Amino acid sequence: MPYLASLFDTEALAPHGMCLLWRPELIWLHVVSDALTGLAYWSIPIVLLILAVRRRDLVIPWAIELFALFILACGATHFLSIWTLWRPDYGAEGAVKAITALISVATAVLLWLLLPRLLALPSSQELAAANAALSREIAERRDAEARLAGFFEHLADALFVVRAEAGRFVFETVNPSFCRLFGTERAAVEGTDPQALLEDAPARELLAAFAASLASGTARNWESAVAGPHGLQHWHTILVPLPSLPGEPQRLLGSLRDVTELRRLQTDLVETARRATIGAMCAGVAHEMSQPVNIISLWADRAGRLMEPVAAGPRRAIEVILGQTRRLGALLERMRELARDAPGEAEPFDAAAAAAAAVEVARRSWALDGIEVELDAQAPAAVLGRAAQFEQALLNLLENARDAVLRRRRQDPGAPAQILVSLRAGPWPGQITLAVQDTGGGVSASLGARILEPFVTSKDPGEGTGLGLPIAAGILRGMGGRLGWLNRGAGAVFEVALPLAAERADGPA
Repeated sequence: MPYLASLFDTEALAPHGMCLLWRPELIWLHVVSDALTGLAYWSIPIVLLILAVRRRDLVIPWAIELFALFILACGATHFLSIWTLWRPDYGAEGAVKAITALISVATAVLLWLLLPRLLALPSSQELAAANAALSREIAERRDAEARLAGFFEHLADALFVVRAEAGRFVFETVNPSFCRLFGTERAAVEGTDPQALLEDAPARELLAAFAASLASGTARNWESAVAGPHGLQHWHTILVPLPSLPGEPQRLLGSLRDVTELRRLQTDLVETARRATIGAMCAGVAHEMSQPVNIISLWADRAGRLMEPVAAGPRRAIEVILGQTRRLGALLERMRELARDAPGEAEPFDAAAAAAAAVEVARRSWALDGIEVELDAQAPAAVLGRAAQFEQALLNLLENARDAVLRRRRQDPGAPAQILVSLRAGPWPGQITLAVQDTGGGVSASLGARILEPFVTSKDPGEGTGLGLPIAAGILRGMGGRLGWLNRGAGAVFEVALPLAAERADGPA
């Protein structure tokens, strides 16, 4: 301790000014030089500290802080040099220099250790090249996003992006084709879930598909049939999971296409081929059977005329034979009609007037059955065809509805007995829709797929031939329509969309 105290003893020492002979020009030269150097030194740490605080990503922050401390110590030695010009505190000056030396050595060692990392820092040319490459990538991505946005907005298929959030799925965005398909505005769809847009059954099916696609991480592709306001609609749906960053919600890109017309065309092709085969077979059978039936009828009639009036039993048998041959002849005639789908000499006629005539016939015929037959046709609708065949097709549909209503009434006497025939605007411009709706309990699932096929009937044996609906379908198909059906309310509805006469006249020959 005495030795350490002697370092700071200034009694026997002289200040540096004595060495300069107290010449003012020399003293002030040293003072100004050391003062400016010290101030410069002490300003550098301020800059380094600000840089270390605000840009901690550049280099190791504590290295900058240590370097700032080194610069600060160096500046302190210059200020002490000014002090020792007048005061011989050489011990304090030496202590500050010793501290500066330690900090300098530590800083030098650290700089050597940091040298590889400092040399690895990219140069300004490398940074400029990287920035140029990044700018090109950004421009390419923006161009790709613009093309993708145009593709999304203008594609004919209905596209949508659905987002999973809070245990549910919501539409994030949809394209104009989606809005046109569902007849709604984009603002009314985005942010809502499928249940706000679809019926319960298809909405549940779609939600289950969303969950399955996200769970598996694979695309899904399926087709579904949904009962819509204009009959059975077929939808082809594709779902593709979109990549997402950690923490972001999962998303799905979906495509929805209405393939109802395509499926109808395919069904029509199969149905046309089948009907052609059945029609040819029925025409051949009717032709071959008509002659023996006529012969049986003629000989039975002749035998009846020659029989004695007193032979009541044999005469009754002859009458039964004649009645059954007439019934068989009517059946053969209907089989011939089954092979004739074309309306023959087509001409414009008012479908509303023809429907009114058929409904009036049904009302008079079924007055005692207690069945209400109503017609909803407010405006004339000119279609191409033959009015008599159109009435026949409608009467066949009404007969089918009547049988369904009576069959249900036998099971439930309190069931409603109503048939509604309606003519309204079709699903597309230039069309009129004819619909026959009953309260007969609907078509059973076992007969649904074959209800329009020949000889398929839900009636008891001996009550029907199964030709009424196929004949009606053939007549309406010849007029440019396709008969369809679906269960609705308390019964079934059979409907067909027919082109108006002006539309068919303007169409291709």
